[in-house]
Amino acid sequence: MHCAACVQRVETELRQTPGIIDATVNLVTNRATVAVDDSTFIDGSIEAAITRAGYTAEGVYAEREQPSAGHARHRREATLDELRSALRLSIPLTAVVMGTSMLAMLPTVHAALHAHWVDVVLLLLTLPILWAGRTFYVTAARGLRYRTLSMDTLVSVGTAAAFIYSAVLILAPDAVATQMHHVGAYLDTTATIITLVLVGRYLEARAKGKAADALQRLLELRPPTARLRRGNAEQIVSIDDVVVNDVVTVLPGERIPVDAVVIDGTSTIDESMVTGESMPVERTVHAPVIGGTVNGTGALTLRVTATGIDTVLSGIIAAVERAQSGKAPIQRLADRISGIFVPIVLSIAVTTFAAWMLFGPEADTFAHAIQAAIAVLIIACPCALGLATPTAIVVGTGIGAERGVLFGSAESLERFRHINTVVLDKTGTLTMGTPTMVDVAYASTGTIAPDRLWSVITSLERRSEHPVAKALTMPPSTVQGAVTNLPVERSEAVVGKGTVGIVDGLRVRIGTEALMEDALLIVPQDLHAAAESMAMRGATTVYVAVNGLVLAAIGVADVLRPTSVDVVRSLRSRGIEVVLLTGDNVHVAKAIAAEAGIESVIAGVRPETKATHIERLQHAGKTVAMVGDGINDAPALAQADIGIAMGGGTDAAKASADVTLVRDDLQGVLTAMDVSAATLATIRQNLFFAFAYNTLGIPIAAGLLYPITGIMLSPMIAAAAMALSSVTVVTNALRLRRTVA
Repeated sequence: MHCAACVQRVETELRQTPGIIDATVNLVTNRATVAVDDSTFIDGSIEAAITRAGYTAEGVYAEREQPSAGHARHRREATLDELRSALRLSIPLTAVVMGTSMLAMLPTVHAALHAHWVDVVLLLLTLPILWAGRTFYVTAARGLRYRTLSMDTLVSVGTAAAFIYSAVLILAPDAVATQMHHVGAYLDTTATIITLVLVGRYLEARAKGKAADALQRLLELRPPTARLRRGNAEQIVSIDDVVVNDVVTVLPGERIPVDAVVIDGTSTIDESMVTGESMPVERTVHAPVIGGTVNGTGALTLRVTATGIDTVLSGIIAAVERAQSGKAPIQRLADRISGIFVPIVLSIAVTTFAAWMLFGPEADTFAHAIQAAIAVLIIACPCALGLATPTAIVVGTGIGAERGVLFGSAESLERFRHINTVVLDKTGTLTMGTPTMVDVAYASTGTIAPDRLWSVITSLERRSEHPVAKALTMPPSTVQGAVTNLPVERSEAVVGKGTVGIVDGLRVRIGTEALMEDALLIVPQDLHAAAESMAMRGATTVYVAVNGLVLAAIGVADVLRPTSVDVVRSLRSRGIEVVLLTGDNVHVAKAIAAEAGIESVIAGVRPETKATHIERLQHAGKTVAMVGDGINDAPALAQADIGIAMGGGTDAAKASADVTLVRDDLQGVLTAMDVSAATLATIRQNLFFAFAYNTLGIPIAAGLLYPITGIMLSPMIAAAAMALSSVTVVTNALRLRRTVA
């Protein structure tokens, strides 16, 4: 496909096919994404519809197969190789035809070159140039067979008219005896137009390849092989032969082949190419690792947890492909206009020819008429219009993916510009999602030194998998003495209350006030006051008792993510209202909101009613983006105008979201907004340029300025301008990489 008219034709045929619900065709990726009704769809319908439209179809990869970086690159290189071959033939011959025609205009050589044999030689040299540009004529003829028109129709009609007219002037001059012509007649026009359009297509194909670079880089992250361990032996196998629960080893500096969990070794992992996180992260036993990331300095033994399309990397690739193949609403307008554009241009060209034949200068009337008509056909090619939106979307979604933001569709990319309210879930979104020790108070009547007390606490809690227990395994920095690991003689978890046990001969209870009351222990007044203070700041209190005495109150809270305050401040500075929506109690919610700088709080919300609160905001005229991570957030994410799921969230949340943040960092919300704003600005610039180009170019090509300046627009200049317009909109889209910080 080469222009928006091609896109419109293929989409129309697909959508009119029984069993096909919808179809979206992308000019940059040359892909159709088709939704079918399983009950009525007939195998082969897609290929048949595309054939009816005048094209051939190729399956990219089967549903359960991993995308191939080599396949995508091969497709692009094949197209570029064809264009290079055509240009190797057309450029030198065009230089001879064009050069001879221009030399003949010089008085000193005019007489020598103004000979019939020169015209015949130039005619013969033009035939291979027509062969180099045969794709225009083949596609145009195929389009006529299926009653469709495209950019190739305009190019082929224009160049064929110039060639045929030139051939008649040279081979049968008596048929147009009144017409004078320069050396080569309009063969220089035919040759130059074909070569310039081929050059434009070549530059366009290269630029389209660059636009898809982000996806290509993601595809290339997948290593082709893995070092598989079977028993005591290791062997290098194809990545496709690795299955879940296999054991693989990864040496320092190697790329991790698949999603896995560490079963032996410690290392730092560079996850920047997948998550956008610039700093390497430490991974040790039981820690998950992502396929496609780079191992640091330590050797790792991994147990495979996901392969093929189930890996994180494949999910990112699929999301990027969906977004790049989709269309923003603004693009559908351009496609509809392009669909009727070609027949209108043909009508204008015919009208231009007729007008010049009736009202043109008496000398060379036909020459003026044919030149103006050809110039109109060439300059009006809707290449720029067809490329204006998809190139920007492909580049924008690629940039987002590189920065850890996955847009689920092109529509979500555009819809971001309307957002005026951002609703944040608390646990796991605004906060870390795991308990952290934030405060500690000791009883004034304490009989055990803090270092001895924390040795007891950490020794007992290390045996528990409870999140609160894990928060207590690291003593606070205020402890001066050494904290040691003591022998634990007994340990028992009391559901919903805490842990009891015997540590180094001491009877220990760690948990809620109810756990203390079960043993008839009294919490000292000073610890009660400390607990109330902690509760006002959103912390839960854990008491510690040793040998029947309550000695400490520890505040545990789900703390804000490091970037949350800055993100909230940035959102508010952009004029966006920020709302905290949580099922937590109002005291905790307000404490967290105050710390984050959020004024609007909706607390105590049941999971099933979160979507209702989003709907209420929408009814109040708000355009809402909801950010969440849990299963309980899925309905609200689906209800919001833009649903944003945190990368570490549940599959249900991600499936309901329009945008996924690969990293658990709210900074991604700002990145998504910046990418969206920059992409839409580029789309508007491209569409303005494309429309302005055609609006101004067609009247000039038709000869509007001739009565004033006496100059006609040469079809060769029209061809150069048309090629330049396509390259300009693609180059402007590539400029996005520098625009988005």
